[in-house]
Amino acid sequence: MTMQSELQNLDGQRLHEAIVERFHALIKQGSLEHGSKLPAERVLAEQLKVGRGSVREAIRTLELQGLAVSKHGSGTFINTQSLDAVTTLMTSSFGTSEAQLHDIFEVRHLLEPQLAALAAKRATLEDVARLSAILVEQQRQIMEGETGVDADTEFHFALATATHNTALVKVVSAVEDVLRQSRDQSLQQPGRPQRSLDSHRQILEMIQAGDHLGARSAMEHHLTAVEPSAVYPAGATTE
Repeated sequence: MTMQSELQNLDGQRLHEAIVERFHALIKQGSLEHGSKLPAERVLAEQLKVGRGSVREAIRTLELQGLAVSKHGSGTFINTQSLDAVTTLMTSSFGTSEAQLHDIFEVRHLLEPQLAALAAKRATLEDVARLSAILVEQQRQIMEGETGVDADTEFHFALATATHNTALVKVVSAVEDVLRQSRDQSLQQPGRPQRSLDSHRQILEMIQAGDHLGARSAMEHHLTAVEPSAVYPAGATTE
């Protein structure tokens, strides 16, 4: 199948975003492999029946996402082997259906207990201070009648940062961005915001103590007893 037959007219859509989404799909389908050279802007614009400015903006977005690399004098090439590219493709693949959220939650269950243990071993005083400040903010949000979802998400991202492992930071960030949407409504469940805060405090206590086994256990409790209500409807289980 040719590039021209894959890239159909995008008239009526938000142009550069639609172009980016189309390239994401082609990469995930395998139609565009690592190292594939993109047609020139003029050719792409003709194939898509859009202006060259929209094509140029879409390619710039792909470059920022790590999915394309422009080489002076040679052209623009697909890149799927960088960490940024992998994270982008992960995020664009995620949805928010119950089945998809279950899969994302399963990833967290496999990843985050060990992440918390690593943070307990590596967290600096600055990391601990940042985590503490986030929990103060989470408490403020809850006291003012909010869900605390912003601080909740920030806590997990800061925990990943405390591992000082850039790959973990990117993976956790991608997963948390998807889960935030489901959390925002589900955190309205009675008592859930406070339970999340209390559980975060237990995790932080273990990190402050440098207790990696305790941190892992506290995170396992958090994911088992607290987080499921942010992902599954009432009565559902994580089994």
